[in-house]
Amino acid sequence: MNINVRRLFWVAFYVISLVAVALIAGFFGRNLMGIGPSPTRSAFSGRLPSIPDPSLSDDQRRFQFFYATNRVNNDSTFNERGNELGNEITKGTFDVLISPYLQIMPHVWFDKASLKLSDRTELPHEQFKTQLRQAVEASPKKSILVIVWGFRDWFQSAALKTAFTAYALDINTPVVLFDWPGNQGEGRNGYLASQSVATQSAPDLGRFLAELFRHTGAENIWLMGSSLGCQTICDSFAWLETQPDLIQGKPKLSHVVLSAPDVSAQAFDDKFAERITALAEHLTAYVSSNDRALLMSHWVNRGRRLGRIAEVSVPPEERKEEYEFEEALELLDLQAQGVRNISVVDATPINTVRNLHHFFTDSPVFFDDLYQRLLRPNYILSRRLHEIREPSLKQSYWILWN
Repeated sequence: MNINVRRLFWVAFYVISLVAVALIAGFFGRNLMGIGPSPTRSAFSGRLPSIPDPSLSDDQRRFQFFYATNRVNNDSTFNERGNELGNEITKGTFDVLISPYLQIMPHVWFDKASLKLSDRTELPHEQFKTQLRQAVEASPKKSILVIVWGFRDWFQSAALKTAFTAYALDINTPVVLFDWPGNQGEGRNGYLASQSVATQSAPDLGRFLAELFRHTGAENIWLMGSSLGCQTICDSFAWLETQPDLIQGKPKLSHVVLSAPDVSAQAFDDKFAERITALAEHLTAYVSSNDRALLMSHWVNRGRRLGRIAEVSVPPEERKEEYEFEEALELLDLQAQGVRNISVVDATPINTVRNLHHFFTDSPVFFDDLYQRLLRPNYILSRRLHEIREPSLKQSYWILWN
């Protein structure tokens, strides 16, 4: 009998010890080592704070966002489709009424039953900084998400897409639209004109980012661009490089996200590598193939590079070559040279609707991955990612599976 009691005692002691070790390890992991549980995005959980409005029905909620635009400050810009580049940055807030039944689907931001632009308030610069600083202070991560859209967008479309993205991403953070006149017309001439304005807008974006770094108290600034807006982001780093206080010390941007980047042939060069290392802790580029074949298959199979210099003047939907392939390879080359904060994600498997260019607005899987990437960039558990490595070239990229 004594032997059985003793045996039970040691078994119980062993089990209790294992539980205690697991609890202690979990506590240290969550609180002291930064490897806590992977955050999960449950669609529309209501983390994005809304503004109480008793006048609204249960079918709508009011959300407020910030904006900064370098378009001319006139009625045509804000109420029509004005595309004139201005000489200064206008700032303010805009409200959007969003249905709790909003779905992630193409062009849903133009459905007034789902999203409706309500009010816009222009703010003096100091008041803008004060309100944004207060919003940052109220956010759990002391964060700001800045969004830069691309070709064809006018102010209202950019504002509605920003509201849609913020709601679908569902992170409790102030969201700022940096708007530039990318709607310079259709076809090749319109696209070339938009390319030129994208580059001209870069110093304005740089100056605006500098204000955020210096005056908002944000601990996490996430910068997200898509399509031709990625050119404006990349060029803005050249202006930021001229500000010594922004280059020194810890990188001021927590994460730069380039979705379907549409940039010049020289954008991702050695200078860019130096700038992104100095300015950002992480850079993630989501790229995809127009023919739904995995974009990186050429790289894995040692295929030759596809030149994109001839295609760079053509609107994306008219291009015959895999125009995102070269951007991806250039980033992988920088990664192989030692720029370790770059990640390339092949989004081809989720790029299944519209003209195979807009996965960054049309795919719930994209929002799931982006949510976790912003909040825990180094934690990849419970994510639909498959890594492809090339040890001899010191390169790797991720495939985002549907």
